[in-house]
Amino acid sequence: MDWLRTALNYSKEFAEVAVFGFLFAGFLQAVVRPTVVARYLSGYSVWRANAIGATVGFFTPLCCCTAIPTALALWRGGSRPGPACAFLIATPWFNWYGLVALWIFLGWRMALVVAGSGVFIAFLTGMIIDWQSPNERAPRPLPTEVPETVCTTTSCSVKSGSACCSTVDTDGSGEFFDFSNPWQKLQMAGTNAWALARELLPWIAAGILIGATVKTWLPTAWISALETRSWLTPVLALVLATLLYADSLGSLPLVNALLQKGLGSGNGMILLIAGVGTNLATLGPIYREMGTRVAILYACCVMILAFLLGILWNLVL
Repeated sequence: MDWLRTALNYSKEFAEVAVFGFLFAGFLQAVVRPTVVARYLSGYSVWRANAIGATVGFFTPLCCCTAIPTALALWRGGSRPGPACAFLIATPWFNWYGLVALWIFLGWRMALVVAGSGVFIAFLTGMIIDWQSPNERAPRPLPTEVPETVCTTTSCSVKSGSACCSTVDTDGSGEFFDFSNPWQKLQMAGTNAWALARELLPWIAAGILIGATVKTWLPTAWISALETRSWLTPVLALVLATLLYADSLGSLPLVNALLQKGLGSGNGMILLIAGVGTNLATLGPIYREMGTRVAILYACCVMILAFLLGILWNLVL
């Protein structure tokens, strides 16, 4: 009964943000122009471009999988890999939808820790990638048919097709949003919302079941024993985050359960950020599109920075 009650509570918490969140996320994906974002990232200095890459995802509420095609679109439209990687790291947590979910599940303080850490790690990773792997190719303009974000059968793939999910800058206005053809945009929003729900609901359901299991049956003494070894727990959290991949939203119930069992805040942050940043679904497209050097730098920077920052948060909080 305790397990079922916990699972129902997690489901209720997701329901508070899911319905409106999917609809509004679908609408934003229909009106935001990725080509304009790409031009902004390629036209600024390295510092400013990576800062924008780490924060612009606030207006494009994407999970870790659905952020991949958008990040690749940014890379194809720009001249540097760093801002695209920064976008990919920070977006799953630094967006209005992710922040609301973090707040509901983990509280406002942990929400700020995770989102702030994500932006910081994303910015530094982007800077290091651009410093160590300067890209000398000329910017390639995006095709009129942009990669889809959530209209494919799997959001971790990149498919060139009709622009059913987002809009391109066909009029050359350079505006971030396109509100022309409102009825068409509403139809696109509905299609995007339904596709996003189909992609995320299995992960969310799995996260609810795993989180309820951990919260109900994992002995608190085990977590307390690990926390007494301050150097070991972040290592285990990093290994677990790398091996056990889950969607960003789907991992929230598990981290919630572990935090209630006594897991340190920094270790919870490691599970969330490293979990969505160092998995094959993310590293595979980076390797194919940007090369081996960038993929290795990306993975190493996320793991090392998340580990160091996790130790700091364990000491401070």
